[in-house]
Amino acid sequence: MTIRGERVQATDKHGAQMRGAPRIKVFQPAVLRCGAGAPKRVHLLNVSTGGALVYGDSPPNVGTQVQLACGISLGSARVQWSSGRRFGVAFARPIGPAEIEAIVSLQDDLIEVIPPAAIPAR
Repeated sequence: MTIRGERVQATDKHGAQMRGAPRIKVFQPAVLRCGAGAPKRVHLLNVSTGGALVYGDSPPNVGTQVQLACGISLGSARVQWSSGRRFGVAFARPIGPAEIEAIVSLQDDLIEVIPPAAIPAR
């Protein structure tokens, strides 16, 4: 798989499929919806074609079906595990490299909005 022009390894040296999918580190604001409840702001910490690591103030219970979006819809997902404010979701349908590329591009766009020179020194 290729993300941002870089080849991301999906198989081991013997050609066997690696466990899960390669994870891309991000820090991207997102919106999480649980059923008919109000949307919650969360952050994606990493994303792969099969799921994501999410950070939020009040993680849903394990097994909860959620909808996740971060500038683009990532579709339905199921909460697989939860620890503190972090939780992992598995997408109902895998997303493709184009969606991962879009997430990374959105993050890059946010970084460009506030150039480092504009941030006051401490």
